[in-house]
Amino acid sequence: MEDDREIRDMVTLMVKSMGYTVVTAVNGKDALIQLRRQPVDIVLLDLMMPEMDGFEFCQQVRAIPTLHDLHIIITSARNALEDKVRGLELGAADYLTKPFSLAELQARIKVGERIVRYQKTLQAQRTQLEHLAREDALTGLANRRRFEERAREELLREGRYQHPLSVLLADLDHFKEINDTYGHSYGDSVLKEVAHTFTRHCRSSDLCARYGGEEFAVLLPETPLPDARLVADRLCTAIRGLTFAQATTTVHVTVSLGIACFDANNPQSLEEFMEQADQALYAAKRNGRNRVEVYTRPGRSSVPPSSTTT
Repeated sequence: MEDDREIRDMVTLMVKSMGYTVVTAVNGKDALIQLRRQPVDIVLLDLMMPEMDGFEFCQQVRAIPTLHDLHIIITSARNALEDKVRGLELGAADYLTKPFSLAELQARIKVGERIVRYQKTLQAQRTQLEHLAREDALTGLANRRRFEERAREELLREGRYQHPLSVLLADLDHFKEINDTYGHSYGDSVLKEVAHTFTRHCRSSDLCARYGGEEFAVLLPETPLPDARLVADRLCTAIRGLTFAQATTTVHVTVSLGIACFDANNPQSLEEFMEQADQALYAAKRNGRNRVEVYTRPGRSSVPPSSTTT
């Protein structure tokens, strides 16, 4: 950012000779427009410019979250201590007094490049850690933490706008016997295939999660009870149809599912909502497994048996 054309052209040539891509601006306003079009990593900033000087540019940048990581090097003929202090306090990372040599400019930019690369590495690691903290390592599904975060958001939204919301809670039947008979490694392969089945039979707007052990949960936004029943029946049938080879035998698994549907007339917390789904799941286990049950509030008529009842 430099309003003097000769200086701007000279510095542009110097920086390009170092192998960098250069975007130029004649003042702070022009620079903000350019940055929205083509984000950059390092800014060489003249202080005294028309319309918007370097100090005001720094203030504007601090108010824009996407520009917080700009590495700003002030390049100014002003060598007063107060200017240096003010520039650094406003967010600049370095202060280079004109006139400067190519060697000095190169050294300052190289330092800025190392800092920018380090910041990007930290951000990538932070993003990866946040992702891992919300993903089940074995199945690739959301984990319980991510599921509960999303479920709380959906409960607030559905309560406000009176839209339907359903949840499925599923548990593989007699899964402990598979682990005990064939080993945990084989059991893990079963869990991964079951997880893929959940993903294949749900919408992209749904959230499938490994809720714990051999238990899975599916959040179904904008889904009334009849549609939730269809999803649950489809999952129950699909998992029943899976086959797993083991030596000379073939292993089959089944799943029990419980359904709860959010009642806007009687708002419930996430804990209450999941407890209702858990009660329905327990009923499916108690009534023979490999089936779907729906939570029914006390005092209401019972729900007709699921088409997957065996």
